[in-house]
Amino acid sequence: METTPMDIRKRPFSVEYYTNVMLPDGIFDTALKKQWITCFYTNISDRTLPTVHIYLEGVGDPGIVPVAHSYFFTEIKPGASVRVSWLANFEYGTPGKKLVSFIAQAQGMSPVRTLKHIFVSKTTKDPATGEYACTFDEGTLKISKLEVIGPKDRWLPCSERYKDCRPANGPWVPAKMSMAFYPNPPYTGIHGDLPFADPWWKIFAWIIAAIAAIVAAVAAAMGEGTASTAVSGSFEETTGDVDCCTPDPGGIPGDESITVAGVASTIATAAVGVALSDSADPWWRGQDATPPADGELTMAEIVNAEFVYPAGAPQAGKPYPVRVMWEYQRITTGETYTHSVEETQTNIHVNGGVEVEVPSVHHAFAEPLVLKSRFKREDGQLFIGDDLYAFLLLRSPDDMYFLVHLTDDGIEPDERPNDGTYTGSIHLERVYGALLKHKLKIEGLWRVYVFAQDVNDATPDMLPQIAAQRIGGFMIASGLQITFNPTLPCPLQAQATVTVVL
Repeated sequence: METTPMDIRKRPFSVEYYTNVMLPDGIFDTALKKQWITCFYTNISDRTLPTVHIYLEGVGDPGIVPVAHSYFFTEIKPGASVRVSWLANFEYGTPGKKLVSFIAQAQGMSPVRTLKHIFVSKTTKDPATGEYACTFDEGTLKISKLEVIGPKDRWLPCSERYKDCRPANGPWVPAKMSMAFYPNPPYTGIHGDLPFADPWWKIFAWIIAAIAAIVAAVAAAMGEGTASTAVSGSFEETTGDVDCCTPDPGGIPGDESITVAGVASTIATAAVGVALSDSADPWWRGQDATPPADGELTMAEIVNAEFVYPAGAPQAGKPYPVRVMWEYQRITTGETYTHSVEETQTNIHVNGGVEVEVPSVHHAFAEPLVLKSRFKREDGQLFIGDDLYAFLLLRSPDDMYFLVHLTDDGIEPDERPNDGTYTGSIHLERVYGALLKHKLKIEGLWRVYVFAQDVNDATPDMLPQIAAQRIGGFMIASGLQITFNPTLPCPLQAQATVTVVL
């Protein structure tokens, strides 16, 4: 019997449960208990596969517990990549590279098992010192003296309509940090091992910043509770004159408006990744510039960095510059070596335009509302298929948000796979009850906000130094902008509107 021709071509990635955003480079972290193990499953044949069954068989770590769930597709067209996710509890997971087993089976064919690695780190915070530590097999990265540009006013104004006075934690745009890496074990020579033999050390600095920001956003939305996380607390605020906007979506408690804060956190903290370069980061460059003497063991490596934003706040999908001053220190058993750099880095995770297609008028209970978006690269070519993790927020006339996933897989309502049109749908009849619960109307002007993050496309056969330069998780398109104007909320700019009628 023929084996089902389905494969996972890109590494599975983490999507945070509350905010719906992909974590930096898709890496999983045990600080966040609930995460979606997400991947794209591709029909690698030249024919349509009928009645395809997909499920997650298991994870090579008993501390990571996925919720059993199966997907059934009536058909998957040639070359199509379907996006599938499994909710999992990572609370008792251990850091390291873990194998995940997936099974796919088409009607009339034998099942195929696909084994893929996921990368798991463990971030904790010392409540006494405020120091964050991110652990993985190759060592531990610790961050201290973390300063950010954040909202001056920690509290949203109360909404008279909903009496919603939640504190506003974020976005937090990094301004300064001290990062110390302790290799396990200490090593000889110029370079140590890359974490997981894949990403740069800087990715874990971004992970720490992103997790702290997400935890703060979720805790704020839940009334400053623990938010079911293992990391607590928030950033320090800078004492300078520069402050940041507050994400103020005006949403209803309990809806998807927390995704807005998650997007803001992703955009803001991604500045760490931009400033520390997509190519060789300060640790690798510092190692090159400070070769130790024969026989010396490198015990620790410290990078002190300061970030300045000459063109204003970071913007998703835009080539914004970050001026960075960093100093690298290599501490060995015999000597301390230093290397300093001052330079300007520019965000390269950009788009060449975003198109959104929606009907001008939609009858609420007639049929599902279909929404489409296309994301251009700088050269005008379209992102397609599994290039992006994309979704949109649909905002009702009375400010309730609904999440709609966007895919380019040729499965209804999407017309063709890999044509660059990411499509989603929502039947407003199904959300009518949620609107009625808050005495909100369904008819009126609905607004559409589109978001997309790029997916790491490194392949297992790449050399570590090459794979490390393939970074995912950057927000390349967003309906939200960050501004260094604390008198205004971070503006949400609808890319499209649709009038709903009864």
